Amino acid sequence: MKDIADAVGVSTMAVSVVLSGSGNQKVSVSPAKAERIRQVAKELRYRPNQNARSLKTRRTNQVAVVFQHFSELGPEHPYHIQVLNGVTSALFPAGYAMTLCPRIIIDGDAFSMSDGRFDGVLWCRPEFDSESLEAISSAGVPVVMMHVPPGLMSGVPTFCADNDGAMRQVVQHLVSLGHERIAFVIDPVSVKSVEGGARNHALTRAAQQAGIPKPGLVVLGRDHSILTRYAEKDAPHTALVCFSDELAGFVLQSCDRMGVEVPRDISVIGFDSSKFCEGTKPRLTSVNQPVDRMAQAATNHLLSLIHDDERGLPRSPMACCLYDCALDVRESTGPPRAH
Repeated sequence: MKDIADAVGVSTMAVSVVLSGSGNQKVSVSPAKAERIRQVAKELRYRPNQNARSLKTRRTNQVAVVFQHFSELGPEHPYHIQVLNGVTSALFPAGYAMTLCPRIIIDGDAFSMSDGRFDGVLWCRPEFDSESLEAISSAGVPVVMMHVPPGLMSGVPTFCADNDGAMRQVVQHLVSLGHERIAFVIDPVSVKSVEGGARNHALTRAAQQAGIPKPGLVVLGRDHSILTRYAEKDAPHTALVCFSDELAGFVLQSCDRMGVEVPRDISVIGFDSSKFCEGTKPRLTSVNQPVDRMAQAATNHLLSLIHDDERGLPRSPMACCLYDCALDVRESTGPPRAH
């Protein structure tokens, strides 16, 4: 700015006022001088220092999207793509950028989300361990959470699927086909999440209401050999309700590899009903959770909280949004095999 000021014959304050467009009653710049300042700035290829500007405004126009565990992007990992589509559709038109923070908890650095790098945090699929709870409750920036049922985190807006309603539809569908022995399938990572527990409990409640035995719990790690039992006549379950489409996809692949036929030997249901379900063999029956819409709404609410902070206003009323789900029936469910 000093180089521009010297070239035009004005003060650096005048240059700052013109190039920032901030306006300053103590500094008056004629239209001709302002145009000359802009011309010289262009000739000298002047670029403002965004770090310095952020220090002054205390805004970075960056939002952190926190996943306590993050797998690679791709067609076999549809959930992350759905979330990011929803987040970016809200952030980018508003002039905000996104930073993915997949290891902010694993590396023991949860409090870094309040160190000035981010204007707000969207926390997806949290685990309520002691460090993350403390980091969320003491955050110096607005925090919004996805996949946390209302009432579990006081003072933090939450956006979540109606897991109870979803699992009632799942159980109703399976019972109508003749199933009574059901299991909830989840991976070792998701079993620690709030959402994992919520869906498992929701399936148990739905089974109890339908008058069928309590569902089993299958924690499926890298070794899928446990699935071979479902080719046997005395298999413990006739239907598997998976935590996610991603996990259900791996179950379908393993069943095919191990000679377990879906849905003849075992019915399989996913959760999210992403486009991924249309490409599985067989096509996957799944709970339709509006992930993109949830992520967009959660991000828009986060932006409203950030703007309230900028204006020194009280934050917008607390949002706890519960989203209805539907069950998309495809080819991976059918009547249980006759013994």
